[in-house]
Order: sequence, then structure tokens, then C-alpha cells
Amino acid sequence: MPMTPLQLAKLRQRVRALKTRRNVLEHVAMSHNSMVAASMIERQFRPGGAISHYLSIPTPKNSWHRYVRKDQVEHYRRRAAAWGEFTRAIAEWVQINKEIERSLRRLGKGRCEKLEIRRGKKRLRPGRR
Repeated sequence: MPMTPLQLAKLRQRVRALKTRRNVLEHVAMSHNSMVAASMIERQFRPGGAISHYLSIPTPKNSWHRYVRKDQVEHYRRRAAAWGEFTRAIAEWVQINKEIERSLRRLGKGRCEKLEIRRGKKRLRPGRR
């Protein structure tokens, strides 16, 4: 069933907004930040003891932890944060692409005219009138 022109305009506006957000996410994904495919973990083994920093590196079965020296903590913290931002941007980018596709399909259906399908005995056979 066709949509009203106002409904179609709102749907187009929604698609434009989603495309704008997708462009921002693509910019994040395509940036030149150095990354480490891991997350930072802080561990304190004794109450009141020193805090140790580790990189948690995912593997196919579980994760592997690598100790980070104090003088390298900020270096790896920035790179792990960049990795987290990248993965979140990619995940949202995928969701937005799905939403854009659904919206465009609705837009296409909303612009279609309704066709009447007739069924019955008044079918003409080829070659007969």
C-alpha cells in the first residue's frame, strides 16, 4: 500500500540521518590511529598493594594476558582505547547499514502502486477470444 508523501519524506529524512552517522563511523574506522587488538586490565593482587597493568589479548579459545611495564602503560592504554573505539564503530556501522536497508525497502514499498490481482474463471487462453 502506498505511503503518504509526508510518511515518505520522514522516511527519507531518517535515511539521510543514518547515512550521516554512518559517514562519521566510517571516518573513525578509516583513521590512521595505531591500535592494539586488546583491552587494558588493572589488577591489584594484595589489598593496598601496587596496581599491575595487563593487555588482555583475545584468542580463538580464550584470552591471553601480557604484562605492561609502568613506562608503557599510557602508550598501550591509548592504543587499546583506539581499538575499542574502532570495534564499537564497526559494530554500530553494521547495525546502521541494516537499518538503512530496511528503511530503503520500506521506502520502495511505500512508493509502489497497489496492483489488483484477479482470479477466476474468465481467463483467456492463448489463441482464443
